[in-house]
Amino acid sequence: MPPGRRDLGRYVAPLLGLYPARGCPFTCNFCSVIKIAGRRIRSQGIDTTLASLRAAKAAGIRLTMFTSDNVNKYSEAEGLLEAMAEERLGLKFFVQCDTQIARQAHMVALLARAGCFQMFVGVESFSRATLLAARKGQSRPETYHNIVRLCREHGISSHFSNIIGFPQDTERDVDRQLEILRELRPTFASFYILCPIPGTEQYDEFLAKGLVTEDNLDRFDTTCLTWRHPHFSREQLADLLFRCYRTFYSSGHTVRNLMHLNWHRRRLLAESMGTTASSLFNRYCAWGRTHPMSGGVMRVLRDHVDDLLSLRKQTFGFDLVPLPRSLQLSAAESVLNRVIPDTSGGKETLGRSR
Repeated sequence: MPPGRRDLGRYVAPLLGLYPARGCPFTCNFCSVIKIAGRRIRSQGIDTTLASLRAAKAAGIRLTMFTSDNVNKYSEAEGLLEAMAEERLGLKFFVQCDTQIARQAHMVALLARAGCFQMFVGVESFSRATLLAARKGQSRPETYHNIVRLCREHGISSHFSNIIGFPQDTERDVDRQLEILRELRPTFASFYILCPIPGTEQYDEFLAKGLVTEDNLDRFDTTCLTWRHPHFSREQLADLLFRCYRTFYSSGHTVRNLMHLNWHRRRLLAESMGTTASSLFNRYCAWGRTHPMSGGVMRVLRDHVDDLLSLRKQTFGFDLVPLPRSLQLSAAESVLNRVIPDTSGGKETLGRSR
């Protein structure tokens, strides 16, 4: 059931997340999705998703986010999108796709027809060597420009997610990534610091090598450095993170985004205001040295961590939980994850299941 109107009234644009499919076939060593959702893609019936969308619209939802990690790897995606377009629900939605969407022009056109307004793509790096080292061989930087082009042709905003601070990265590498990103001109971009997330292959590796320096699990959120980087201190990488946001979201970028809008669409005013507000918000967060994904424009302080430390110590007998060791998958889950078709698209992929 969708939330009630009273709860939806707290938000500027009522949004609901839906999970039509789960799982990701790839083996990126820094990603927790394949540990949480598995590598075998499973999906619910199209009728179930459509029923959820109808209920969401009836409840007052205006925007929907398909939280499945790679909608373009979901075997029934085209059937769902065609059904959505035919029914004309009028719900705008946001999707996540892998970089191989660059070769799926038909899928992008279908997404637009069904009402997609933004596509989030984890490009992460523009260095093929870095991607291979991270076992993300399915991504080829030379195709990224096609994603921006296809989205622009079909009136979809492109959102490129970037990770800075891979083990190989230097300041020059990050600057080069930012330079290429600005040349490609996706509508939006977000930046994160490489974080060895507990449960991932990368976390196990970093922990075994004694590279993890942070003992507070609250900080493993991709907004700060939690391990011993060969080229950056925590302060240096934080400076680079906010510099990326300030540089990318320039006034020139905002103007170019407005120029690329379809001036014959009905919702032009809302789209232009949304594009401008997003750019200003990202610059505002960078100025305040707060990650844009960490909160809004104004915060209400209910309590402080110091107010709870003594209570936690008194109740549980510790201040901080010791860093965990990764739990192994059960035998059944291991078998489920093992039989995965090769969707890498290239012989160079390092993470193919055996």
